[in-house]
Amino acid sequence: MLKFLAKFGKLDRRIVFALLLVSILVPLLFNIKPRFYVDSATKGIYDYVDHIKPNGRPLLVSFDYDPQVAAELDPMARAVLRHCFARGVKVVGMSLAPQGDAIGEGIITQVAKEYDKKLGRDYCYFGFRPGGTIIMLQMGVNVKKALPLDYYQTPYDSLPMMKNIHNYDDIAMVLSLAGSTYPVQWMIFAGTKFGVIIGAGQTAVMAPDNYPFLQTKQFIGQLGGMKGGAEYEQLIVDAGYYHKPDVASKAMGAIAYSHLLIILLIILGNIGYFISKKIEQKK
Repeated sequence: MLKFLAKFGKLDRRIVFALLLVSILVPLLFNIKPRFYVDSATKGIYDYVDHIKPNGRPLLVSFDYDPQVAAELDPMARAVLRHCFARGVKVVGMSLAPQGDAIGEGIITQVAKEYDKKLGRDYCYFGFRPGGTIIMLQMGVNVKKALPLDYYQTPYDSLPMMKNIHNYDDIAMVLSLAGSTYPVQWMIFAGTKFGVIIGAGQTAVMAPDNYPFLQTKQFIGQLGGMKGGAEYEQLIVDAGYYHKPDVASKAMGAIAYSHLLIILLIILGNIGYFISKKIEQKK
């Protein structure tokens, strides 16, 4: 037994890489998904969206990110949109990042088709709007001036859903998805100045910076990285709004099992090293 454990101290790295590959692929290929503890920040966004009145004030989703962080933020965007469309909550989509223009259009169109939602009636998408904080401030006064045409060049007045939306008073919540400080800017220039509810969807690297704003309730909640997306997927599946966990849940399964394997190999490697030392000393 001791000789067997001693072998772990000198385990061929090719075996380690092979085991790691298996631990990643198995959860992805065979739909092995762990249950997650849902963070209160994730629950904050979920609970607020869950209480928005169907066919009432819309949720504004701003796709403020580019392709390099899409792997983390796309799943949470789809999960929130599925929650909205399943409940009959209207959605307004836009982007303050140039690269987020096509990303947002692709996601919102895909999810809308899943629930048979119609453009202009159940959701609108305005695409990229240059100006950043200027657009945020202008929307607080007159949304029509800030967003005169949608992504497809349809005039604002020709969109039935937008007829009663004049400023932030007519928007239930702003959810900014970003790998940068866009959510904080939304909080300052829209939340603090105009009183609209702000939620954040951030990459795992950026999420810790927002904890002070969560504690002061300046953010209603936050989705943090792949874990935040997986938590939201779990919540909408448990509530019956969607039929199965999606990409984030699968990815978190692969991450969890590969990390457990790494921890196990580190422990066994150290045990093997010390046993090898003892065997050498006896010789």
